[in-house]
Amino acid sequence: MKRYILIFLISFSFHIVSQENSKLDSLKNNLSKFTDTLLIDALDEISWEYKYVNMDSAFAYSKKALNLSKKINFKKGIANSYNTLGSNFEYISKLDSALFYYEKSLSIKEDIKDAIGIANSLNNIGIIYDEKGDYINALETYFKALKIYENNTTSFDKVPMVLVNIGIVYKKQKEFKKVLEYYQKALKIYKENNYDVGIVITTGNIGGVLLKLKLYEESVNYSTEAKKMYSDLGYKRYVPYMNIQIANAKDSLGYYTESRSLYLESIRIFEKENNIYELADATIGLSNNYLKSNQFSKSKKEAEKVLKLAIENNFNEIKIRALQLLAKVNFKLKNYKNAYLNALEYNKVKDTIFENEKTKAILELETKYQTEKKEKELLKTRTEKAETELKLSKTRSWIFILIGGLLIAVILFFAINQRNKRKAEQQITQEKERGFKAIIDAQEQERSKIARELHDGVVQQIGSIILKSRNVFKKKEIEEDKEVKEILTRLNNSSEDLRNISHQMMPRALSELGLVAAIDDLLKGSLAYVNINYSFEHFNLKERLQEKIEITLYRITQELVNNIIKHSKATSVSVQLINSADHIIFIVEDDGIGIDHKKSKKGMGFSNIKSRLEIVNGEANFDKSPEKGTLVTIKIKK
Repeated sequence: MKRYILIFLISFSFHIVSQENSKLDSLKNNLSKFTDTLLIDALDEISWEYKYVNMDSAFAYSKKALNLSKKINFKKGIANSYNTLGSNFEYISKLDSALFYYEKSLSIKEDIKDAIGIANSLNNIGIIYDEKGDYINALETYFKALKIYENNTTSFDKVPMVLVNIGIVYKKQKEFKKVLEYYQKALKIYKENNYDVGIVITTGNIGGVLLKLKLYEESVNYSTEAKKMYSDLGYKRYVPYMNIQIANAKDSLGYYTESRSLYLESIRIFEKENNIYELADATIGLSNNYLKSNQFSKSKKEAEKVLKLAIENNFNEIKIRALQLLAKVNFKLKNYKNAYLNALEYNKVKDTIFENEKTKAILELETKYQTEKKEKELLKTRTEKAETELKLSKTRSWIFILIGGLLIAVILFFAINQRNKRKAEQQITQEKERGFKAIIDAQEQERSKIARELHDGVVQQIGSIILKSRNVFKKKEIEEDKEVKEILTRLNNSSEDLRNISHQMMPRALSELGLVAAIDDLLKGSLAYVNINYSFEHFNLKERLQEKIEITLYRITQELVNNIIKHSKATSVSVQLINSADHIIFIVEDDGIGIDHKKSKKGMGFSNIKSRLEIVNGEANFDKSPEKGTLVTIKIKK
């Protein structure tokens, strides 16, 4: 599930509106019987129930509760009313307003030292950060909430609620093993307590993880099970979330008509409920469905709707997906300029959100949380040791002075030695780089020379021999002889093999027509023969690039294509070559099994690519694709 109204459901004790309005009617009919704090609680409860029926009424009742709480100076009531207002704004995807009221609620709960209330507010704030794409703050607040729940007596459902929320953030970072780890912990607690609502939500979430792991049939099974459980439990408004998961899996299995009907059904429901985030998510699924089934105009129309919603509501993750879709659709429609602009904006937004420092910081937050308990246990021991050392320090100070002087001398010696050593290593590295450049230049010159010799020499001679042999055999009337045919066949095969070798060493298309023609020829001559679909898109390449850049990118393409064929198990490959104002950008994306970062960095292919790019002032980034498989991005500075 992409946006987590389902987790929002857990966050507030599972106040789900029933199919009838009996609870709402009962509360309204009995309002006159309540006074003071009980009346405030009833007004908040009515606001909560109205959220699923009429938002205007929901806001009206929450404001009544707030005004009454302020009038009698009931701080806990004020905090609860702010919380209800925040949930109302969250429901209609007004995230900044929701965050504002949740933080006001948290501030009051901290003043009155309401521990469980503080944890509840932290969890709600974490959800907003998550929806806004601020994953570091989301995890930080979730771990704070988890710590409070674990250290205080509260209802059993609080801990698994936060565990699932943490799993959701890791899911966005594509750390799917961690996602399953947290989901399984939560599911275990729910099952131990026979808590059907927690079981169904977590089951649906696991279906989403299986979707990311490309286990589509299993994902359909889990999501279908969750869909049935929601319906049986009376939570039918959550059925469309499962519909989208099932549709995504069926899209991947090629059942486009079935999945399209599920998307359309969910879109109708989300429009009716004014659920903007889920509406955007379902619409982008429909756009992708149209793209896969070659209905490009319909796909573009839906993608443009999504992009507008994402910009208006600051849905950064949705914005990335919409831009990527529009780039593909515009290219299919031959709107190359728009496709180029979409691709540039996609890379810009993606780099901003998914930079490596953020991912590293997120993972470090968990480590900090796990070690915090141990640090508290060691604190007493550390304090006692520090006090003992302080008493001894006075008697040992003169020893430290002598040792300090000696250490300074030693440090200076080693510092000078290390500086000289670094200078020597730097010189060696520079020599190696110059040597490697010379080797590559020599290799390319030799390749070119051998290719010319083969094509203009040996290949031409064999061709001449074949022609003369045919004439001789024809004059002697033996051209239909079996052995004669075999000789001619072998000569033709040898000639073709030599042509291929010559082409691999230095393709004529590269030297005569340029990089675009050479890459197109390479893809056509390799991927097509192993039943891998591919697309090659190029932008703003009206003139030839520098020769060394063209050769470098062509050799890198050979390396990447060979790796895809041998190792990726991909069924489709997307190649993009972009000539921007400052850089040459080359992107290769496949839908295979993904990349093993540890193995890739040790492999000869990765080393060769890195070494070649250093010569032309370039860099390469190997990453997991936003969809699936591997994404290789190469930037060469002009």
